[in-house]
Amino acid sequence: MKLMVYGTLQQGYWNNRLLAGARFIGQAVTNKEYVLFDCGFPMAVTAPTKYKPLPIIGEVYEVTQEQLERCDRLEGHPNWYKRELISARLGDRDEEVFIYEMPEKPSSVSLCNIVDNRYYRWVG
Repeated sequence: MKLMVYGTLQQGYWNNRLLAGARFIGQAVTNKEYVLFDCGFPMAVTAPTKYKPLPIIGEVYEVTQEQLERCDRLEGHPNWYKRELISARLGDRDEEVFIYEMPEKPSSVSLCNIVDNRYYRWVG
C-alpha cells in the first residue's frame, strides 16, 4: 500500500525513522485540495476556512501494514488525524495513496508555504 506524507514523516525530518525500510517512490501532488496549516508540523485541513484550498506536495512510500500502524500511532488515527485514501499525481500517473487529514481547523496557526500560487508545501 502507498502512503503520502507531507510533514515530519518526510526525508530529513525526525519522524521519517518510522518509515525505515519503506520504499520511497517519489514526490507527488494530491488531486484533492486542502488548506495546509503550520502548527510546528503541518495539518491538511478538510473543513471550510477563509483560505483557498490547494493541492499538497509530499512524498509517497510503499509501506507494510506494520509501518502504516506505526504512522497511525504517531498521527493519532482515527481520533486526531484521519487516514484517508485519495488520488495523487505521481509523475505522469494518478495513484491511490493514504494520507492523513485533519477534519477541523486548528486555532492560532499560520498557513504553510504556497509554491507557484498552486500548491502547499510544508518546510519545517
